Amino acid sequence: MSGFIDTYRGYVSLQECDEMGHMNIQHYIGKTSDASYNFRAAIGLGHAHQRETGLGYVALEHHIRFHRELHTSDLVLVRSGVIEMRDKTMLMYQEMREILDDRLAATFVVNVGCLDLATRRLTPWPEATREKALALMGDLPAHAAPRGLPREALDRDVSLARADELQMIESNRSVVNPWECDTNGHMNARFFMARFSDSQGHMWAHAGLGRHEQAAKGLATATVEMRLCYFRELMAGETIIVRTGLVEATDKTLRYRHWLFNGDTGEPACAAEGLGLLFSRETRKAIHIPHSVARRFARA
Repeated sequence: MSGFIDTYRGYVSLQECDEMGHMNIQHYIGKTSDASYNFRAAIGLGHAHQRETGLGYVALEHHIRFHRELHTSDLVLVRSGVIEMRDKTMLMYQEMREILDDRLAATFVVNVGCLDLATRRLTPWPEATREKALALMGDLPAHAAPRGLPREALDRDVSLARADELQMIESNRSVVNPWECDTNGHMNARFFMARFSDSQGHMWAHAGLGRHEQAAKGLATATVEMRLCYFRELMAGETIIVRTGLVEATDKTLRYRHWLFNGDTGEPACAAEGLGLLFSRETRKAIHIPHSVARRFARA
């Protein structure tokens, strides 16, 4: 990965793993968020620069592919670089691997912008930052390209009215906690994903295959690809509502959508679509999606 640099080195702890026996999806973004701060420092936008200039760095979109499970005690490395540079934004690439066997765990293509923390608007990158970022340019590896969720597949026409029309269920109702906010003063991307992770259990239960039924049948669920678009910031104290619906079912995957709204105003804050599957806890292999699951969820 020419031009890319090490930006995170860590460990999968027991508390980061869920009942599926693998690291929960929110912690993939959590670790790459940590990596982003090291990347920011490498391009001259570190903590001291932010205090002096009032410039931050914000994720606008994520495309994520989950290639392999990570388990407790796995050692994690994230490398980061730039694949496209623009006036106010850039496409950053992040690749997560398990260190001991160099196993590819996940890939991330992130559209990030330079955020003026006073106006809360995007602003051009400082020239020094641009020069350092260009030195970290590389090509997007083939294994990071979209597989089932190209950019145009994400529905960005998001509203509570449309959620009602599409019969999307409420799958999360919560609040932004102060400890979920980062140095930009808004909820970190990890916790958008945390809400969607929490929503998954309600989604599968509504489809007729809740956690108890899964356990009885020796099944678990996983996400293999996800795309997220962030529409607005969320601040500490703001309430959250997530609405969830099925887009389509294939033999082994469910394509679903989560729409996250500000609970006070109803404004859309984030849209996500994902590809989920069922797998055997014993073999860790994907199994066929029961027809009853797809049919029941489609009638939501």
